[in-house]
Amino acid sequence: MLYAEPFNPPVIRQLLRINISLMVCIEFIQNAMLSFASSYLCGGLGMTRHTFSLSTAVYAATAIIMIAQHHWLVSHLGYRRFIRYALAAFSIGSLMCAYSQTPEAYILGRFIQAIGGSAFFTAARVHVNFFPATPSGRGLAIRYMAYSLVAGSAAAPLLAATLLEHFSWRALFLIQLPQVLLVWWLSGKTVSNVRKQRRVGRLHPGSMLSLVAGVLLLQYVVESMPYDLSDLRQLLLLLPFAISGLVFFVYLEHQRHRSLLPFRHLFSSRYLIGLFYYAVCYLILSSVNYLIPIFLQQGLAIPVLNCGAILTITGLTALLFAWIQLNTAARYPYQKHYLLFAFACLSIFGFLCSQFTPQMPLWGIALPLLFLSGFTAIGQGTAAAHTFRETDNRIFSQAYQTKNMLRELMNSTGITVTNVFLQNREALHYTRLTENISTTQISESPFSLSQIVSLINQQVMVMSCLDMFQVVGFTGLFFLFFSLWQRRIV
Repeated sequence: MLYAEPFNPPVIRQLLRINISLMVCIEFIQNAMLSFASSYLCGGLGMTRHTFSLSTAVYAATAIIMIAQHHWLVSHLGYRRFIRYALAAFSIGSLMCAYSQTPEAYILGRFIQAIGGSAFFTAARVHVNFFPATPSGRGLAIRYMAYSLVAGSAAAPLLAATLLEHFSWRALFLIQLPQVLLVWWLSGKTVSNVRKQRRVGRLHPGSMLSLVAGVLLLQYVVESMPYDLSDLRQLLLLLPFAISGLVFFVYLEHQRHRSLLPFRHLFSSRYLIGLFYYAVCYLILSSVNYLIPIFLQQGLAIPVLNCGAILTITGLTALLFAWIQLNTAARYPYQKHYLLFAFACLSIFGFLCSQFTPQMPLWGIALPLLFLSGFTAIGQGTAAAHTFRETDNRIFSQAYQTKNMLRELMNSTGITVTNVFLQNREALHYTRLTENISTTQISESPFSLSQIVSLINQQVMVMSCLDMFQVVGFTGLFFLFFSLWQRRIV
């Protein structure tokens, strides 16, 4: 419910669009900056890549649990109070991360951040539906939201690079506090604090316990399994319990008439296949967005500012793809064609990047990044549009909650999958390289031992990243043929 109804004066409508734009990209900018600066965070806090992925798992698990309660919390607090509480939690978590001295303190800060940050995406999208279903109403609000997401995600690498170059990694958590204050003020002008009067779903202790146990166990298994092979059997035994907890949560909510999430109204073929594509897109993008900075900074040894600049410049081209998708989807509604284009772009991106060498100039990566921008805008946009096309407006909030719970899980899983793959390939390539270097070659080399070790580590990183890019290329090819085969999206 808006602060002013019916949308009067017009300035309230415009302020709400601005508020939606700012709110929706708070979490996206933060997470994109952290993915770009992961090596700096690890170095500054003495973390391993394993610990960094643990922090993303903690964030994801907390966010999933909070998103599940979004509609219930709003019904009891009102949207304005709920958003402001979320902004306060996000700010406290940001300050804790910025001034943390140990990995444990940083992870605790990310936990507090997730309590607030998990609210913004759903809240922003729900407020889009408060506009009338006209091109100048809801259509314009969707454009504001879509363009701000794309622009914010694209600007994050350059913003992070500038902060890293001139300040430190701690500034990554402080830079958004003015944005938080602006959203706080705008929410007071554009968001109602009236509590919902109609009946809403109730929290069920058994249901929430199943969700919490299932999410925490699943995140623990996904995050820990590849790093601790000695306990592989124990982790595999935990996996059925994690899945059982989530299945039991869905079952309980499906059976209840006043459920927290109305799964009985959501389980349509269109919604489920849309969620599947949405999950695939987020899993791939989370993995790739984490991989590229590692490849450029640690593999190719490109200065951080140059990395941020090329990623932002090419990322902004996603605005053009988003504009094309938004302007042609209504007149040309064959969504399968958009998916085919998106996965073709992903496949080309992966195979082009897999051919890189350390001698390639920085601008050489611009072309594959343009294809990645096409996949980002067209793939995600098509999946989102298909998922909610037939969703009843009365359960839209809960439907969007389910989608965002899946998004958080895929973001965490993507980073973990990348770390696992790089770790395994690094071990393989390092063994092969060291086996081919003799003691005589080392003694006759003009380089010192530390320089030789550094060169080997850099070469190992490059080869491991190239292997990962090849996997991305084949993944795009697989889903290209899968989209051709399946008939639920036309």
